[in-house]
Amino acid sequence: MKRISIAPMMGHTDRHFRFMANLLAKDVKLYTPMIHADTIVFSKNQLLESENINQKDVGIQIAGNNTEVMAKAASIISNYNYDEININIGCPSQRVQNCEVGAALMSKPSVVADCIRVMSKEVDIPLSIKTRIGIDDHDDYDFLFRFVEETANAGCNHFIIHARKALLQGISPKDNRRIPPIDYERVYRLKKDFTELSIEINGEINSIEEIETHFEFVDGVMIGRYAFKDSLFLQKIQEHFYPDKNLLSKYEIINAMLVYAKEQTDQGISIHLVTRHMNQLLKGLNGARQWRNILGSNQEKSMDSYDLIQEIKNFINKRKAQLI
Repeated sequence: MKRISIAPMMGHTDRHFRFMANLLAKDVKLYTPMIHADTIVFSKNQLLESENINQKDVGIQIAGNNTEVMAKAASIISNYNYDEININIGCPSQRVQNCEVGAALMSKPSVVADCIRVMSKEVDIPLSIKTRIGIDDHDDYDFLFRFVEETANAGCNHFIIHARKALLQGISPKDNRRIPPIDYERVYRLKKDFTELSIEINGEINSIEEIETHFEFVDGVMIGRYAFKDSLFLQKIQEHFYPDKNLLSKYEIINAMLVYAKEQTDQGISIHLVTRHMNQLLKGLNGARQWRNILGSNQEKSMDSYDLIQEIKNFINKRKAQLI
C-alpha cells in the first residue's frame, strides 16, 4: 500500500492537531513539528513526553549536524512511542540556517551521512530524510542524485522530497513554498534511479486526483498546509484510499474532540490550543460561520473553557442529523 502522510509544520502539527487528524484519517502518517536535537539532549524530557502523550505511530522530525548530539537525541527518542525519526534537510528559514541545519545541510551530504551512520548504530527506529530537490544554484539533478546516493549508502532508505529547490537568501520561508517552481519530474526520476529506496513526494498536492497521479511514479505522498487549511480533506483521503475502514461521522469526531478538550483543560492547557484546529470541521455546511464564531469566542470574550465546551455540545446536538 502506498503511503500518505502530513508534513511536519511548526505551529500546526502539534499534538492537538494530530489527535484530530487521527480521528479524521487514522491511516495517514503524522509527524511532530521540527525539534532541534540540542533541545532534546540538553533540556528535560517533558517535551518529548508531552508531544507524544497517548499517541502511537507518530514520527518525530529533528534537526542537527553534530553526530554525537544526533546519536544521543536518537537514544532519548527511543524511550518514547515514536516509530520514525525524520531528519530535516529542507527548512530554509534564516533562523534554522544560523544553526547550520535544515536545507543548508544539503550541500554537506557527508555530514548528514555521518549523522545517519551513528544514529543507525544507536537505535533500531527507522530513519528518514526530508529535503528539497536543490538549493540556490545547486539545483541540477546530479546534485540531488549525489546527496541521496551518499546518505542512502550511510543507511537511510526513505526520502521525502519537496519538489522545489530552497532559496537560502533573500526570501522568506513562506515565499520558499511558492516562488521556486515545482518539478515533480525530478522526483519521479529519482525513484527510477533508486528503485530500492522509498521515495515520497511533497509540494502543492491538494486533491485526491493529484495523489493518485503521484502514486503512479513514487511510493508515497506528503500533504502540506492544505491539511490544515481544509482538515476535512483528511477525511476524504481516508474514505477514498482506505474504504474498508470504519469512518467516524463529523458528530463523532467533534464529540471526541470535546472529550479531549476537557481532558486538556483539566490539565491546565488553554482550550484554544485545541479548538483552533477545529475551525474547518463544518466547512461547506449550514452554520459553518456560526461554528467558527463559537470557537473564537473563548479568545474574544474570555469565555470560560467549560462553558465553551458546553456551548459547542449544544450547537452540534441541534445539528446532529446534519453531522451523522
